[in-house]
This record gives sequence, structure tokens and C-alpha cells, in this order.
Amino acid sequence: MMRSLCLSIVLALTLVFGGQVLAQTTETDSPPDPGRAPTSFVEACADKIEDRGRLRFCGEYFQEQLGTQADALLYLRDRITTLRASHEQSASEKYASFLSAIYIVAFLTICSIVLVASERRIGGTAKWASLASSTALLVVIVVVSVGWLGKYRAEYAAQVELGILRDRIEAEAAQAIATGQQITPQMVVGWTGEMSAIGRRFAEAYAEASPIPELDRFSGGGS
Repeated sequence: MMRSLCLSIVLALTLVFGGQVLAQTTETDSPPDPGRAPTSFVEACADKIEDRGRLRFCGEYFQEQLGTQADALLYLRDRITTLRASHEQSASEKYASFLSAIYIVAFLTICSIVLVASERRIGGTAKWASLASSTALLVVIVVVSVGWLGKYRAEYAAQVELGILRDRIEAEAAQAIATGQQITPQMVVGWTGEMSAIGRRFAEAYAEASPIPELDRFSGGGS
């Protein structure tokens, strides 16, 4: 009888502990709930991180974590991304124009000066007039080239500043989420003010560097 009692106790303990282990194993191995809100941007932005090959925030992370409070942040983030891409493209175009003006047009102008100076059939006033016109053309090309270089610098500076501002917005918003805080109006006003200051600095630098008006650069800028 004592043996039967011991066997019953052992069997009962085996069933109890075995059930607990099985429950823990089932809980550990169970897949995550797809409806659960992610607690880290690494999890929420896994697709974007994999696509870019580096850690990047995504709009879904802020929208899921902040709800309607993310509206202003998402707008500023999208606007900054659009402006930065525009400045990056324009900077590349301005630099290509600068190189073209320096290496192609200037080269042809110098060749024309050499040809006119070495042409013996042109003499007297006609020769000096040709030299003066070629030199004047070279001066104009140099001025325009310097303008292209200044425009490139303005575009590149704006591109870098906007990238820094976007990183700052994302980092501050992520910190607010991690600490259980909110996106305050003061934060949004500060971000907006910094973006406006970058725009003003770009406009001033671009205007100073442009010897010739270029109104098409700003067409559609307010869309």
C-alpha cells in the first residue's frame, strides 16, 4: 500500500511539473501577436532597414506609437525629405554645369584666343578687337562658372542641414516615445522654425551666388 501511495505521489508531481514545462515551452515558442504594437523602431521598420542596409526610422513607427500626435511630425518629416531630395538633385546639376563651363566652354574660348593671336592675316584694330571680344567672353564664362559653383554650395549646404534636422526630429521623437512623453507644440514649433531658418539661409546664399536670375528653380516650390 505504501508503494502504491508513493507511485501516486510521483505520478501527480510528474503531471504537475510536466504541465508547467509544457506551458512554458508553448508560450516561449508561440509566434508574436501580429496585432501587438511594436516597442522598437528596429522591429517596426524592419523592412525599411533591410532595404536600406542601415538603421532607418519609418513613418509607421511614429504613427503607431503616437497616433494623431504624429501628424505634424510626419508632415515635417515628409516635407524635409522632399526638399532634401530636391536640393541633392539640384546640387548635382549645378556642379555638372560648373564643370561644363570650366572644362568645355573655357577651353574653346582659350583656343579661339590662341587662334586669333596666331593668325597673321588679321592685323591692326581687327586683331585687337577679336582678342578683346574673346577675352570678354572668357570673363563672362568665368563669372557664370563662379555663379554655378556658388549655387552648388548653397544647394549642398541646404541638403546637409535638412538631413541633420530630419535626424534630430526622428531622434527626439523616438526619445519622447521611449520615455512615455508626448510630442509637444513647443517641439513642433522648434522644428518648424529650424526648417524655415534653413530655407532663408539657402535663399540668401543662392541669391548672392546667382549673377543671372533663375526663376525656374523655385517654380512649384510651394506645392
